[in-house]
Amino acid sequence: MNDQIVELHSPGLQIILYSPLALRELERGGHYATHFPDGRDLVDYMNDCRLCALGTRWPTSDHWLHLSSTMDHGVIARASDHVRLGIEVTSGLLCVRSGDDLFDWPGPCADEQLVSLDNGPYAVTACMLPYGGEGAVRIYLHFAQTPARPDLGYDMVPELYCEEPVF
Repeated sequence: MNDQIVELHSPGLQIILYSPLALRELERGGHYATHFPDGRDLVDYMNDCRLCALGTRWPTSDHWLHLSSTMDHGVIARASDHVRLGIEVTSGLLCVRSGDDLFDWPGPCADEQLVSLDNGPYAVTACMLPYGGEGAVRIYLHFAQTPARPDLGYDMVPELYCEEPVF
């Protein structure tokens, strides 16, 4: 995986990442914020590594996501918070989009929100740099391919924190 940047404008309270094939059953205009077609919810899909979801504290700020398979120790040293996630890539692509899209599913992912990634399971570390309310929120996502899907046990979508939100 080459380093890739995705910019999201006002993504809402969550950002989701998934392989398009993993959510192919979702229909345009569908409401999936509470349950997917099989009756399971976002946290279930997260724990199964069908998608990654992370909460944001600045829903109306722009977000700059740097996706990489190379761990940047300088980012880790400066990060104000991090979360561990997992994802199973099944189509050589990963889509990055607003969690608000789950309220009214827009259909296929826009090209500028697609990231190329080899198929297989990945452990994902999301690191957030301190944010003071100016410019874009910066989130770094490190993807490490693993022999099996990571064992996650979330009971809610994890949130990246840093300083108190600036309103």
